[in-house]
Amino acid sequence: MDHNKITFIGFGNMGSAIYNGMQKSKLTNKVLIVDMDEKKLVDLQNTNVSFLNKIDETINDSKLIWLCVKPQSFNEIAKDLIKFCTNNQTLVSIMAGVTINQIKKETAIEKIVRVMPNTPAQISKGMSVWTNTKEVEKNDADMVQNILNSIGKSVRVDSENEIELATALSGSGPGFIFKFIESMIKAGIKIGLSETLSRELVTETFFGSASLLEVSDNELEELKEAVTSPGGTTEAGLNFLDKIDIDNIVFKMINSAVNRSKELSKKIN
Repeated sequence: MDHNKITFIGFGNMGSAIYNGMQKSKLTNKVLIVDMDEKKLVDLQNTNVSFLNKIDETINDSKLIWLCVKPQSFNEIAKDLIKFCTNNQTLVSIMAGVTINQIKKETAIEKIVRVMPNTPAQISKGMSVWTNTKEVEKNDADMVQNILNSIGKSVRVDSENEIELATALSGSGPGFIFKFIESMIKAGIKIGLSETLSRELVTETFFGSASLLEVSDNELEELKEAVTSPGGTTEAGLNFLDKIDIDNIVFKMINSAVNRSKELSKKIN
């Protein structure tokens, strides 16, 4: 077995994002990609990546096997994993809702890492939350963390329950933020701005505010107060948000995502 070789099973948006981050960070140059859609691999034709359109015994030479397929596909590929994988290998799953116990049950493999990344990983600004079984060797866990850090930042948690909860914040979070951005752009258009100008103003305001939050030593409340003058425009908007109980609305949104995550997990498992 080659301890530096990594296999990706599934090469969609997230699989390719992880691969690209890993390559930019020069973590390994030994990669095998398994995907039925060979069109996804066109851009990699002149690299030293190996390709397969189905799982076979070739994968048993990789120390880490990343499962980057849709959750609905897992039971099918598990039939091949149990045939061709060994307990010396570590499975790294980014499949939402598929539990570690389910992966163990279907593959008979004990070394499992479960990861919840998010879409900003495509530009190396991702936030990944992960956990692992006690059987995973430290070298393998360190490699997983290094790969996740190549696509942004990562946090290891102690339980799968925290993965499910984090899914609602960081996993689904970009969708919620894009929705709020979309609503602000539409509001800008309604008050008389062009779509182009409204989009630029809102996008840069979100980007700048997030960047300021990241580097500032001030608390959120202090940053908010710095924009708010008594009787001013910001105060008027914030008062309206308080009036409609924005905190509770956001909680209900997050809780809806948490509940759906639990429902999907039960359905899949």
